[in-house]
Amino acid sequence: FQVNGAEVTLAALMDGLRQACANISQSGLMKELRLAKQKISLLAACADIGGKWPLERVTRCLSDLADAAVALALNHILKTAHASGEIVLPVPEEPQKSSGIIILGMGKLGAHELNYSSDIDLIVFYAGGRLAYRGRQSEQHFMNRLCRDLVHILETRDANGYVFRTDLRLRPDPASTPPAVSVDAALYYYESVGQNWERAAMIKARAIAGDEKQAEDFRRRLVPFIWRR
Repeated sequence: FQVNGAEVTLAALMDGLRQACANISQSGLMKELRLAKQKISLLAACADIGGKWPLERVTRCLSDLADAAVALALNHILKTAHASGEIVLPVPEEPQKSSGIIILGMGKLGAHELNYSSDIDLIVFYAGGRLAYRGRQSEQHFMNRLCRDLVHILETRDANGYVFRTDLRLRPDPASTPPAVSVDAALYYYESVGQNWERAAMIKARAIAGDEKQAEDFRRRLVPFIWRR
């Protein structure tokens, strides 16, 4: 068992997962993600026990798997909603591009430190109006359902197990806010009543899925909150 062999195998597994999930039903997506979790966790464990990967490489591997799982689940949800006419994606062939959706990985996931049994902590933000909502309710309702579907895809236990237990409670004031928080509401919260623990948590946060440009802008606007003068 060689280091290069482990890396080649990992790359092949990740590429195969992305290809398998390109055009697939939700049940098919859930199966592929769970089987990939089993294979990649076994690969990491063999490289770990065999002394071929240092701890940092093992946790990075598991964190990269979580990033990919969240991104593939988000792609599926957005493509399905676009196909049904509920939303109009700015770039249908790249569902997350210019969508205004930001998914932050927090804690161990944000720092690439996941272990074999870690939950993943996520915060979902969205820039209002970026998705052309055409449904009968509201953009906020759609985003709330998106969060519920995302969690369902990742943590529901079936015959193939689960992918990752998922926690959305690190968002601003989780007891009184919806699962997905608008960017404007989030910035107002952090600037006015953000807590010290939230400032510390944001140091490890990183965007793992969604609209890259919107995420960069959001992080830039958060700098005065995270790093007080």
